[in-house]
Amino acid sequence: CALVKGNVVISLDYFKRFIAGLRMLFGGRLVAYEPLLDRARREAILRMKAQAKTKGCDMIINFRMETSRLANDNQQRNNNTAGVEILVYGTAIKLAHSNDTIHP
Repeated sequence: CALVKGNVVISLDYFKRFIAGLRMLFGGRLVAYEPLLDRARREAILRMKAQAKTKGCDMIINFRMETSRLANDNQQRNNNTAGVEILVYGTAIKLAHSNDTIHP
């Protein structure tokens, strides 16, 4: 069928950035970010699947996920992050004799 994609941009609130800044000082997991990023990944995948469904495709193959940090000039100098973009993409295909469809 075609290339399909889904992307989500999430912003990090001041409190989470503050806590993450302290955590990065001492090292360790950034637990405050994990649920936010997990939700963004799931939302991006759902958007990609919805796009494939609207194109009449049955399956997505060769799935890829990329993450990029968003920051303005001041934040880049301070090594801070304003937000994160999650981009997922893959090749949507239609099976020859399939009654199955992509389930959202």
